[in-house]
Amino acid sequence: MPLPTVSFATYLTNIDVRWRDDDFNALKFVKAIKGLPVIKFALVPVCGTVRRLEQHNAEQAIDWYGEMASACLRNRNPQPPLIFVPIPNSSCAVTNENVPRTLRLAGALAARFESATVSDILRWKEVMLPSSRGGTRNPQILYDNLVLTTQPPTTQVILIDDVRTTGAHLIAAAAKLAEASTPSSLAICAARTVLNQNEAPFSLLEENLADFVPPQR
Repeated sequence: MPLPTVSFATYLTNIDVRWRDDDFNALKFVKAIKGLPVIKFALVPVCGTVRRLEQHNAEQAIDWYGEMASACLRNRNPQPPLIFVPIPNSSCAVTNENVPRTLRLAGALAARFESATVSDILRWKEVMLPSSRGGTRNPQILYDNLVLTTQPPTTQVILIDDVRTTGAHLIAAAAKLAEASTPSSLAICAARTVLNQNEAPFSLLEENLADFVPPQR
């Protein structure tokens, strides 16, 4: 089945258009989410209030994600138990002990629900090249390189990621979990990349990602 996916900001990647102030604000929010330096400051709307983001408080962006994601999720009336599965960063492989930064996003969300847990069970077989640096967005290749590090839950899970472009990492993860009889009911991302300024830089976007069924081998 298609995977419903929500995000809270648009990350403009087109440098040939005139950027609005909020395009820069959204970019800096994404940088803070990813743990990258924040230059000067940004104004970030969070559940009806505007927060000032600077380098000294950049780590708070993780908690702001938790606020936005929990408000969105409550509006969907989720049924417990809630189990959040972070998508591993490209550097997080079974060959090392790197911890996904997305684990912190999942934790910030889980902390706002009584019956919620985080299941950090996905890793890459080997360190991957980040898609932002030309790494693959081919769902089949991503699926083939994903590993479940332990037995996954038998109930529905919610996938957590920082930024999505094509959604290939999400649908590959959903397919890997489905193979183990664990359905993914939703994916929640901090932001998604866009080429055009059709949306407000801070706006709730919901899309369905096409189902990916790996070929039988």
